[in-house]
Amino acid sequence: MTYRTRIVFYILILSTAFFISSRADAVGMSSKRDCVVCHIMWLDSFRTDKEPLVPFQPGNVLMKDTQGVVSSEDMCYSCHDGYVMDSRHITWNKNRHVTFVKPSKNITVPSSLPLSVKGEIYCGTCHSAHGKGAAPHGDPTGKTSLMRETNIDSSLCEKCHSTKADYKRYNGHPVHKLASFELPHKLYEMGSAEALGKDVVICQSCHRVHGAEGEKLLLVKNDKSQLCATCHADKKNIIDIKKQLPSEAGPCSACHTPHNASDKKLWARPVMEGNPASQLCLGCHGDQSDYETRQTGEHSHPIDVHIPPKSARTIDLPLFAEDGSKSPEGKVQCFSCHDIHTWDPLIHENTGGRDVEGDASNSFLRMTNTSSTLCLECHQDKKQVATSDHNLAVTAPQESNIQGFAPEVSGPCGVCHIPHNARAKPLWARELSGYGDYISQLCSSCHEKNASAREKLIGKNYHPLDISLDKLGITTTLPLYDREGMKTIEGNVYCTTCHDPHIWDPNNAEIEYEHKNIEGDTTNSFLRLSNFPSSDLCKECHKDQAYVDGTEHDMNITAPDSRNLLNQTVRESGQCGACHLVHNSPNKLKLWARSYGRVYSREDVINSLCNSCHSRGNIAESKIPLTAMHPEDRLVNNTLRCDRTKIDFAPIFDRHTGLETNVGNISCPTCHDAHRWSPLTEQKGNNKNTEGNTTNSFLRNVSYNNICIDCHGIDALFRYKYYHDPDERVEPVSPVININN
Repeated sequence: MTYRTRIVFYILILSTAFFISSRADAVGMSSKRDCVVCHIMWLDSFRTDKEPLVPFQPGNVLMKDTQGVVSSEDMCYSCHDGYVMDSRHITWNKNRHVTFVKPSKNITVPSSLPLSVKGEIYCGTCHSAHGKGAAPHGDPTGKTSLMRETNIDSSLCEKCHSTKADYKRYNGHPVHKLASFELPHKLYEMGSAEALGKDVVICQSCHRVHGAEGEKLLLVKNDKSQLCATCHADKKNIIDIKKQLPSEAGPCSACHTPHNASDKKLWARPVMEGNPASQLCLGCHGDQSDYETRQTGEHSHPIDVHIPPKSARTIDLPLFAEDGSKSPEGKVQCFSCHDIHTWDPLIHENTGGRDVEGDASNSFLRMTNTSSTLCLECHQDKKQVATSDHNLAVTAPQESNIQGFAPEVSGPCGVCHIPHNARAKPLWARELSGYGDYISQLCSSCHEKNASAREKLIGKNYHPLDISLDKLGITTTLPLYDREGMKTIEGNVYCTTCHDPHIWDPNNAEIEYEHKNIEGDTTNSFLRLSNFPSSDLCKECHKDQAYVDGTEHDMNITAPDSRNLLNQTVRESGQCGACHLVHNSPNKLKLWARSYGRVYSREDVINSLCNSCHSRGNIAESKIPLTAMHPEDRLVNNTLRCDRTKIDFAPIFDRHTGLETNVGNISCPTCHDAHRWSPLTEQKGNNKNTEGNTTNSFLRNVSYNNICIDCHGIDALFRYKYYHDPDERVEPVSPVININN
């Protein structure tokens, strides 16, 4: 290259450089040089005659009620189109906060967050390049993404969505509250924003404003409640139970909604009036529900009640206060026994299935109940039933309840009781016969000829039932019942007055499970009180008759090896059972437990009870009176002496039936009370075989105050004293009447 040529080349280079430098200086010198990236219309030198990709919208952003092209969504998109692989790529991907719509009535937009000239939400409502939230991405104080306001712990979200933040008032998912568990790392991998405080829940724990995978700006799709189960892993067993999931928000949404719920527990269904803790369940499972779900039935386990006073719980089954919150002093509700998120408490992988029939091992119970462990957590006073004859797994393993469950499946309690859809009030799990009094039907469902306890029947003659003690002037501490089976002070006597079907031995709370049918006696046999060695049970009603204990009429003192008609010794029958049988008595009169003694044809049949012992060859043959009977056909009227509480009361008995009457012959029990050694003292015997006299010897009253005086006057003293002595006894002499006087 020649020198001239080189000079021309250098001039061209310098000219070009000067031209470029001049243009750059022109841009650099402009005060708007940093703004034209967005405000391209501000610099005339950038204008062309071409139509721009972002349509020009006349207006000036600095003028009120106007909106220029710079505020349009397309302007934001010109950079945030995802071409650069940084945080900007998510802005229009997937689901994002809705724009160009007017706020709903549930939203209150503050003046610091402007709407468009059309009153709509747009990008600039939350974002501004000039906002005080402009700061590098990830700033811990919330100054990120060119926000108009700082966004510490989702505070910007709450400026509009204030009702969602006020979760207590509007029954929403708690926010700004420390979780009761460590938030899983998987949640942050999904895109969750971490709060300043560890394990604190904020709006962005579940929601993403841009790039949300699920609807409602959720981090991920929740059609199978995946997001819910990320944190609430202990509840995820519910997901596959029904096999038919709600089409939009997953199985959790069937019962729960994170915002604006109808009640606590984020409840997603209408709540009926009543106790909140129970109405959550009864909304679907109550009798008034329109859903095709299992109902609880007319007879169901009580709810909204305190646990039994005698309960000694070994674990803390949850109790609930009136508002439905957990409380140690609360009441029993549906959730006390049921964990609605876990079908099988032992095998969490077992999620049941559609129309799968549950049993005592699953059914959303908090613990398996095949051994009635759940029932016994509250009903500790009933636990002895598991080691008794009333555990049908031992005594009748093939017997099924109305659900078709055998004892091994239902548990010992489930044989007779089921918590829902029972046949009768005591949660009865067996068919009722439909005849007889209500409580007797409960017992006779097993204790019948063709039932499982057919070998333990009460027979034709047994203790009266369905009778009122008030009419008999009797008081007792034993339970009485009305005709509906409810305990009441004014009630009547039924089977469960004397028997507690849950307690085999009233004196021994802990008995060994022998896996066999045990033959009982009067110290156990489900009696409420032991009836040996003292007649404690019988005396609860028959107080005056209990004085027989320790006397010569106590067979445990005088004839312990003697047996009654059921071949029972006194140890097996009790003192009372030696003479009276509560069940299966062969004799109707006084439920007599011994063979009737011989009586003469015109003698009162009531004397045959005494003669059963006081006769030759029997246990009281040493106490046979030489002269026993009052002359016959000397009818006595005791109407004036019919007050049974007075010492001079003398009962008269019908000759043929043995029942009490007011007119008849004198018989043995007219003068003798077989249950009381002395009329002068109200006490038991001294446990000795004692020789008596005319002040005791089971006499009803003393010689100076008895029914004999009515006919014999002063002579009654002598006649009464020597009544059984043939040498001293004097036949009455008829007076001679002189008809001439």
